[in-house]
Amino acid sequence: MKSEETTTKKNSLFAETRVSKEYKTTLTPGQFKTGSMVHRGKPTDQEWFQVYGNTMEDLEEMAIVQIPVGDRVEDYIIRGTKAFLDQATDLFKKVKLCTIVFYVTSNGKHGLWNVSIPSPNKENYVNAWVATANEIVEMAQHKWVKKQSDVGNGYYQGFYADEKDNQIFGEPKFKFGYEEAIEKSYDKFFITEETIETDPHLRTAMGKSLELKTQKLENRKFKK
Repeated sequence: MKSEETTTKKNSLFAETRVSKEYKTTLTPGQFKTGSMVHRGKPTDQEWFQVYGNTMEDLEEMAIVQIPVGDRVEDYIIRGTKAFLDQATDLFKKVKLCTIVFYVTSNGKHGLWNVSIPSPNKENYVNAWVATANEIVEMAQHKWVKKQSDVGNGYYQGFYADEKDNQIFGEPKFKFGYEEAIEKSYDKFFITEETIETDPHLRTAMGKSLELKTQKLENRKFKK
């Protein structure tokens, strides 16, 4: 695996954020914002990059909620048990499930790209942007690649670097371990049983649910 060894923590981040493969809910896609030491966002169409790990199994699936913070929107990772994940999903409704892709570019920039989990539509097809993004990520775990957005066709195109450029780029140098990169990038942006009570942005985002009679079918019958 292409990474530097880090000290094993007693309480792993993944034990508190990993999403069960059996977890099913209505999830919506989203996009990361810029982090500090580790950029939160996908590589640009001009950047050559490689991805951490040897297979997609080396990357984690996590549940994320977008929360307004001042004049911007931040991504928060839900951190806790499955019961807490279910509770947070019920509270925030729009939760997105994605693979956290840790990458490094040929010029040494570290980043996290949230790639949506492929899921079929009513016709049993996967969204083309999602399908091609996942395919490119898998290829980038072994070679330097570049993606380009093909808006006309609605998917990503992928390219391998030629042999000369591969020699110039050399082996990818990850300065952080996978878990450490997520910790550094997200810092305090985690939804936990504690922060859901103390973080004012989370409290504001939740609000208080309205009881609407017309949510029930029998109350929507038109009366003359």
